[in-house]
Amino acid sequence: MPGPSIAVPYLEFTQRSGRHTQVVAGLRQVDPKLQRLLAELVMMRLFDEFQEALAGIALRLACGAVYADGSAPQLLTAAARSAAGAKALYEQHGRRTTNEMKWSKVTYINETTRHVLDANNAFLVACSANALVISEMQAVRNRIAHRNASSKKTFARVVVRYYGANLNNVSPGLFLLSSRFRPTMLDRYIASCRVIVKTCTRS
Repeated sequence: MPGPSIAVPYLEFTQRSGRHTQVVAGLRQVDPKLQRLLAELVMMRLFDEFQEALAGIALRLACGAVYADGSAPQLLTAAARSAAGAKALYEQHGRRTTNEMKWSKVTYINETTRHVLDANNAFLVACSANALVISEMQAVRNRIAHRNASSKKTFARVVVRYYGANLNNVSPGLFLLSSRFRPTMLDRYIASCRVIVKTCTRS
Protein backbone atom coordinates (compact mmCIF):
# COMPACT_ATOMS: atom_id res chain seq x y z
CA MET A 1 0.00 0.00 0.00
CA PRO A 2 1.54 3.35 -1.04
CA GLY A 3 2.38 5.81 1.73
CA PRO A 4 1.12 9.39 2.02
CA SER A 5 2.06 11.59 -0.92
CA ILE A 6 2.97 15.22 -0.55
CA ALA A 7 1.87 15.72 -4.15
CA VAL A 8 -1.81 15.40 -3.19
CA PRO A 9 -2.27 18.75 -1.39
CA TYR A 10 -0.01 20.44 -3.94
CA LEU A 11 -2.04 19.24 -6.93
CA GLU A 12 -5.35 19.93 -5.20
CA PHE A 13 -4.34 23.49 -4.41
CA THR A 14 -3.01 24.03 -7.93
CA GLN A 15 -6.39 23.02 -9.36
CA ARG A 16 -8.34 25.17 -6.92
CA SER A 17 -6.17 28.25 -7.46
CA GLY A 18 -6.60 27.76 -11.20
CA ARG A 19 -10.35 28.08 -10.76
CA HIS A 20 -9.85 31.30 -8.82
CA THR A 21 -7.80 32.68 -11.70
CA GLN A 22 -10.67 31.88 -14.07
CA VAL A 23 -13.15 33.70 -11.83
CA VAL A 24 -10.90 36.75 -11.60
CA ALA A 25 -10.50 36.82 -15.39
CA GLY A 26 -14.28 37.08 -15.76
CA LEU A 27 -14.77 39.91 -13.27
CA ARG A 28 -14.48 42.61 -15.92
CA GLN A 29 -17.87 41.53 -17.26
CA VAL A 30 -19.80 42.43 -14.08
CA ASP A 31 -20.68 45.64 -12.24
CA PRO A 32 -17.72 47.24 -10.38
CA LYS A 33 -19.39 46.89 -6.97
CA LEU A 34 -20.06 43.23 -7.64
CA GLN A 35 -16.48 42.85 -8.86
CA ARG A 36 -15.16 43.96 -5.47
CA LEU A 37 -17.54 41.68 -3.59
CA LEU A 38 -16.55 38.68 -5.70
CA ALA A 39 -12.87 39.56 -5.30
CA GLU A 40 -13.31 39.47 -1.53
CA LEU A 41 -15.01 36.07 -1.72
CA VAL A 42 -12.18 34.74 -3.89
CA MET A 43 -9.61 36.07 -1.41
CA MET A 44 -11.32 34.35 1.50
CA ARG A 45 -11.51 31.05 -0.36
CA LEU A 46 -7.93 31.37 -1.58
CA PHE A 47 -6.44 31.91 1.86
CA ASP A 48 -8.55 29.22 3.51
CA GLU A 49 -7.52 26.72 0.83
CA PHE A 50 -3.91 27.86 1.16
CA GLN A 51 -4.04 27.01 4.87
CA GLU A 52 -5.58 23.64 4.03
CA ALA A 53 -2.72 22.96 1.64
CA LEU A 54 -0.11 23.83 4.28
CA ALA A 55 -1.86 21.60 6.79
CA GLY A 56 -2.04 18.75 4.27
CA ILE A 57 1.66 19.03 3.51
CA ALA A 58 2.67 19.22 7.17
CA LEU A 59 0.52 16.25 8.17
CA ARG A 60 2.06 14.13 5.44
CA LEU A 61 5.57 15.19 6.42
CA ALA A 62 4.86 14.09 9.98
CA CYS A 63 3.92 10.70 8.53
CA GLY A 64 7.34 10.50 6.86
CA ALA A 65 6.24 11.40 3.32
CA VAL A 66 9.20 12.49 1.20
CA TYR A 67 9.39 15.81 -0.61
CA ALA A 68 8.72 15.90 -4.36
CA ASP A 69 12.46 15.79 -5.08
CA GLY A 70 12.79 12.56 -3.09
CA SER A 71 14.44 14.07 -0.01
CA ALA A 72 13.20 12.93 3.39
CA PRO A 73 11.78 15.33 6.00
CA GLN A 74 13.79 15.89 9.15
CA LEU A 75 11.58 14.75 12.01
CA LEU A 76 12.14 15.29 15.73
CA THR A 77 10.04 12.23 16.63
CA ALA A 78 9.02 8.90 15.14
CA ALA A 79 6.80 9.27 12.07
CA ALA A 80 3.06 9.03 12.61
CA ARG A 81 1.13 6.19 10.99
CA SER A 82 -1.92 8.20 9.98
CA ALA A 83 -3.21 11.74 9.51
CA ALA A 84 -4.95 11.47 12.88
CA GLY A 85 -1.67 10.39 14.47
CA ALA A 86 0.16 13.29 12.80
CA LYS A 87 -2.45 15.74 14.09
CA ALA A 88 -2.01 14.34 17.59
CA LEU A 89 1.76 14.82 17.32
CA TYR A 90 1.40 18.47 16.33
CA GLU A 91 -1.18 19.21 19.01
CA GLN A 92 0.11 17.13 21.92
CA HIS A 93 3.69 15.89 21.53
CA GLY A 94 6.04 17.76 23.88
CA ARG A 95 3.20 19.88 25.28
CA ARG A 96 1.50 20.01 28.66
CA THR A 97 -1.83 21.00 27.11
CA THR A 98 -3.32 20.45 23.66
CA ASN A 99 -2.33 23.16 21.19
CA GLU A 100 -4.68 23.48 18.22
CA MET A 101 -2.92 23.45 14.84
CA LYS A 102 -2.79 26.86 13.14
CA TRP A 103 -1.44 27.73 9.68
CA SER A 104 -2.43 31.36 9.05
CA LYS A 105 0.83 33.01 10.17
CA VAL A 106 4.43 31.84 10.23
CA THR A 107 4.61 32.31 14.01
CA TYR A 108 1.64 29.92 14.32
CA ILE A 109 3.17 27.46 11.85
CA ASN A 110 6.43 27.40 13.76
CA GLU A 111 4.63 26.89 17.08
CA THR A 112 2.47 24.11 15.62
CA THR A 113 5.43 22.18 14.18
CA ARG A 114 8.25 22.92 16.64
CA HIS A 115 8.17 19.56 18.44
CA VAL A 116 7.75 17.51 15.26
CA LEU A 117 9.63 19.09 12.33
CA ASP A 118 13.24 20.23 12.41
CA ALA A 119 13.48 23.96 11.69
CA ASN A 120 15.65 23.27 8.62
CA ASN A 121 12.87 21.43 6.81
CA ALA A 122 12.16 22.89 3.36
CA PHE A 123 8.52 23.34 4.38
CA LEU A 124 9.41 25.65 7.27
CA VAL A 125 12.16 27.44 5.36
CA ALA A 126 9.70 28.23 2.55
CA CYS A 127 7.08 29.52 4.99
CA SER A 128 9.58 31.70 6.84
CA ALA A 129 10.91 33.16 3.58
CA ASN A 130 7.35 34.26 2.75
CA ALA A 131 6.31 35.39 6.22
CA LEU A 132 5.42 38.92 5.12
CA VAL A 133 3.09 37.97 2.28
CA ILE A 134 1.41 35.26 4.39
CA SER A 135 0.79 37.77 7.18
CA GLU A 136 -0.45 40.29 4.64
CA MET A 137 -2.91 37.85 3.09
CA GLN A 138 -4.19 36.92 6.53
CA ALA A 139 -4.78 40.60 7.31
CA VAL A 140 -6.80 41.09 4.12
CA ARG A 141 -8.75 37.87 4.63
CA ASN A 142 -9.57 38.69 8.26
CA ARG A 143 -10.75 42.20 7.37
CA ILE A 144 -13.20 40.66 4.89
CA ALA A 145 -14.38 38.00 7.33
CA HIS A 146 -14.62 39.89 10.61
CA ARG A 147 -15.00 43.66 10.07
CA ASN A 148 -14.03 44.39 13.67
CA ALA A 149 -11.63 46.92 15.20
CA SER A 150 -8.75 44.47 15.38
CA SER A 151 -9.00 43.41 11.72
CA LYS A 152 -9.41 47.06 10.67
CA LYS A 153 -6.17 48.01 12.45
CA THR A 154 -4.21 45.13 10.90
CA PHE A 155 -5.59 45.79 7.41
CA ALA A 156 -4.70 49.48 7.79
CA ARG A 157 -1.03 48.49 8.02
CA VAL A 158 -1.34 46.76 4.64
CA VAL A 159 -2.96 49.86 3.15
CA VAL A 160 -0.16 52.07 4.48
CA ARG A 161 2.45 49.71 3.03
CA TYR A 162 1.04 50.08 -0.48
CA TYR A 163 -0.55 53.54 -0.49
CA GLY A 164 1.78 55.37 1.86
CA ALA A 165 -1.07 56.44 4.13
CA ASN A 166 -4.05 54.99 5.99
CA LEU A 167 -6.93 55.63 3.60
CA ASN A 168 -10.29 54.76 5.16
CA ASN A 169 -12.00 54.53 1.78
CA VAL A 170 -9.81 51.60 0.66
CA SER A 171 -11.85 48.45 1.23
CA PRO A 172 -10.37 44.96 0.79
CA GLY A 173 -12.22 44.58 -2.51
CA LEU A 174 -10.93 47.89 -3.85
CA PHE A 175 -7.41 47.05 -2.71
CA LEU A 176 -7.50 43.61 -4.35
CA LEU A 177 -8.62 44.93 -7.74
CA SER A 178 -7.09 48.42 -7.84
CA SER A 179 -5.58 49.38 -11.20
CA ARG A 180 -2.88 51.13 -9.18
CA PHE A 181 -1.14 47.74 -9.03
CA ARG A 182 -0.23 45.61 -12.04
CA PRO A 183 -0.79 42.76 -11.73
CA THR A 184 -3.61 43.35 -9.27
CA MET A 185 -3.04 42.41 -5.64
CA LEU A 186 -5.52 39.54 -5.99
CA ASP A 187 -3.57 38.13 -8.94
CA ARG A 188 -0.35 38.58 -6.95
CA TYR A 189 -1.77 36.73 -3.96
CA ILE A 190 -2.98 33.83 -6.10
CA ALA A 191 0.48 33.58 -7.69
CA SER A 192 2.21 33.88 -4.32
CA CYS A 193 0.16 31.06 -2.82
CA ARG A 194 1.02 28.80 -5.74
CA VAL A 195 4.73 29.54 -5.42
CA ILE A 196 4.75 29.02 -1.65
CA VAL A 197 2.90 25.69 -1.83
CA LYS A 198 5.17 24.55 -4.65
CA THR A 199 8.29 25.53 -2.69
CA CYS A 200 6.95 23.88 0.47
CA THR A 201 6.80 20.56 -1.37
CA ARG A 202 10.02 21.00 -3.36
CA SER A 203 8.01 20.34 -6.53
